Formats: sequence, structure tokens, C-alpha cells
Amino acid sequence: MARFDIDPARINFTIVRRGKEYNLRVLQRASTIFSNLLNLLPSSWLSAIQGPNYTLELKAVAVELAKVELSLEDIFHDTDFNKTRPEFLYSLIGYMIFLNGKLPPLQFDSEEFRSFLLAVLRCLLQGAVPESIEAAVDLLYDKDFDVFEAFILTRLGANGFDISDQFGFDVAIFAGDSFPENMFNVEQSLRLILNIIRPAHTLFKIRYIFTDMFDSSGIVDAVRWKLACYYYDDVRRYWSGVRDRDRLGVKVNQSVSDEDHSDEF
Repeated sequence: MARFDIDPARINFTIVRRGKEYNLRVLQRASTIFSNLLNLLPSSWLSAIQGPNYTLELKAVAVELAKVELSLEDIFHDTDFNKTRPEFLYSLIGYMIFLNGKLPPLQFDSEEFRSFLLAVLRCLLQGAVPESIEAAVDLLYDKDFDVFEAFILTRLGANGFDISDQFGFDVAIFAGDSFPENMFNVEQSLRLILNIIRPAHTLFKIRYIFTDMFDSSGIVDAVRWKLACYYYDDVRRYWSGVRDRDRLGVKVNQSVSDEDHSDEF
């Protein structure tokens, strides 16, 4: 292979400098360097065999130069984020993106982590705009969502907002009838990403909107009623009324002539 070209048959791209594949690469590169070194010698030094000491010394130099060249090629390829070796993904990309050395608490293999970092980098370079925030949410959630900006809702006449909400936005996740998978770790990861993408003067809230399942198949449209009558014994005194008074309690005029009340004294 030519120098600084990636071998399509190469499998191991880690920093481990051992193994059958690595030794074969060193041998192939050392053979080329050794031939070039021999060609630099005058004709009086050339030998048909590799027995003389100078050929052994040149071979040793060729092996070390081959190792240096292979290392430099790997370092050169690390500058392309699509080809960065897994051991340097965070030190080259993640450290540049995330704040205070914090990484999202999610599980990735090397290629998934590379894709995730590059996606976050694209969101970051897109700028602190609603589109980049939506792209960040879409990166972590496979459910429907919406991003609401408070000042726009206020213009539309939404209630419950005042001037203190003008620099805020809400991320609404439509969760359906179940909690999102790995909910807490995913939300923590989203907060880490939004903190590096959002405008510095804004605040945000993450909400989950659940939908209750309602089954109307067992409902029968009908009207029912129940009548009851309650009786009790009236034990009050004078329930038939008061003597000499009508039912409305008005006194009835009575003649008092020829009445003898002497026995009442």
C-alpha cells in the first residue's frame, strides 16, 4: 500500500502495536524501506546475499523506520473524525464538545460512540437555533416530541406565561401509555447536550406527556333509576293539632259568655 493510504483489508485500527496483522504490515513496509536503503549504497557495497553486517544493520533500521511510518500514518488519519481510532474519540472529539469532562451515561460500542459524537458535533456547529435543539432531541428519543418556545406561545395568547418566561422553552416528549426506555439516563444525556447547544441566556424544561388508554367497548348506553319510599312512626305529642287552633295556627273566635271559672282559682 502507498504511504498514508488506508488498507481496505485492514481490521485492527486500535493503538495496540502487536498481533499478526500489525507484524505483517511492519514486514511489508520494512521490505520497501530496506530496498530503498540498499539502492542508496554505491555499487562496491552491494552484495548478492544479505549476509554482510551492513545488510543486517540496514534491515534493523528499516524495521524501526517502518514502525515510525505506520504510527505517523495512524496519527494522520486521526485528524479525520470519521477515521479517528476508538481510543482517541473522546480526547479529540468528546473533550472538545462536552462540558467539564462529562459524558452521557449511555452504553455505546466504538462505532456507535463515533456516530453519536459526530451527530452532537453537527448539532453544535449548526448553532443555537431551534432546529439544532430538535436534532439533539431526535438523537436520543424515538418517540414524537415538540419544542415550544415560551415567547411564541405568549404572542399566540397562551395563558400562564408572563415576562419571566420570555427566555424559556419546553421540550415535550409524547410518551404514549408507557415510560420511555432507560428514561432517566436518556434524560440526563439530553440535558448535557442541550446545555452545550442552547443559548446561554435561556432555560428549559423537559416534560413527558402520557396518553391514557380508554376502551369504550364495554359501555352500554342506558338509563336506570330506582324509586324508594321511607316511612317512620310519628311519636310527637299533639300530632293531631292543638285544640281551638286551625291547621294554620290561627285562633278561632270562641264565645266566653256564661263560662264559670271559679273552680280554677
